[in-house]
Amino acid sequence: MYFEDRISGTQIAKGRLPAGWTDYSAVIHTAQSFGRPYTAVVELRRVAGGEVMFFQTGECYHQIKFGQGERHVEDNFDERSMTPEGRYRDAESYLDKKALFYSGGRPVKLYAKEAMPGFVEESELYYELQRSRERLMEIVAPGITANLQNVCATAALRTYRLEQPDGVFTLVLGAEVTASEYCLRESKEGILTKHVITPVDGMNLGIGMTAEAFRREAGRFGGAKTAGAKAAYIDWEARKVFGLLCTGEPDRIKIATLRDWIGAFVVDPELFENMKRSASDLTADEIREQNELFQLQAKRTRDNRMAIVRNGSD
Repeated sequence: MYFEDRISGTQIAKGRLPAGWTDYSAVIHTAQSFGRPYTAVVELRRVAGGEVMFFQTGECYHQIKFGQGERHVEDNFDERSMTPEGRYRDAESYLDKKALFYSGGRPVKLYAKEAMPGFVEESELYYELQRSRERLMEIVAPGITANLQNVCATAALRTYRLEQPDGVFTLVLGAEVTASEYCLRESKEGILTKHVITPVDGMNLGIGMTAEAFRREAGRFGGAKTAGAKAAYIDWEARKVFGLLCTGEPDRIKIATLRDWIGAFVVDPELFENMKRSASDLTADEIREQNELFQLQAKRTRDNRMAIVRNGSD
C-alpha cells in the first residue's frame, strides 16, 4: 500500500500494513533545518492497543570544527548553514540519544543491536558523496576552495529497555546516518576560482571506489587534515528514523515486528528532492523560528505515543 499525506496527497512511501494495525500519514510543514523544511511521518497503531510503530524523515545537523569568528555551541542555530549545531554522531550514538529522549532521562538499557534492514553502505557512501558535492558547490565563493575530505554512512537497529514510574517499556529504534567532512581554504589559483576540489590529499572519491577501500584510505571520520584551512565543518543527517514503542520487557518478537516492517518500507524517491526545492522558499529567520516549534512538536509527539501505549495497555 501507499502511505501519503491525506490532505495534500504527497506520497511518502509504500510498504506493508500489518494485519491488526491502522495507519496515519502526514506531512508536517515545520522546518527543522534547511535540509528538513518539513517532516513526513507514518505512524501505525495496533488495533488491540498498546503498540505504536513509526517512520519519520529525520533531522540535519552542522558541526563547527573550527572557523574564523566561529565557535561550536551545541543546540545553537547556525545562521550560515541554517541548521542546528550538533556534534557528529554515528547511527548507534544517534539512537542512544533518541532513546534517552523517549525515556525522559530515566534509565535506559540496551537490550539488543543488529544490522539495519536494507542498508547497503557502499551505495549510501556514493549517494552521500554526490549530495556533498552539490551542497559544497552552493557555498564556495570567489577566492575560496571547498575541500571535501571524507564522507561516511552508518546505520543501526537497536532495542532498549525503558524504566518508567508506571512500568517497563520496550523501544526499538532504527536509523541511517550520513555525513560529510570538509574545510575551506584560500584558493591558490586566484580570486576568480570557484570550485570544489575532489579528490583531496590524493584520495579517490570516485564512483568506482568500494566501501572497503574508502575506509582504508580515508581513515577515521572526523579527523581529516586541516593544516592551512580557514574553517572546517561536518554536516550530517539522519535520513530515516524508524521506531516501535510498547509496554513490557524487550523480546525478539517485538524486534522482528519493526524489522519486518522496515524491510518492506520504501521511501518515495522524490520525497527528499522535493524537500530540497521547498527549502529555497525559507529565510534563515523563518527556519530558526520554526526549529523552536519543531522541538516542541517532537516532545508532544513523544508524549502522545507514550500515552497511546499506556492507555492501550490498561
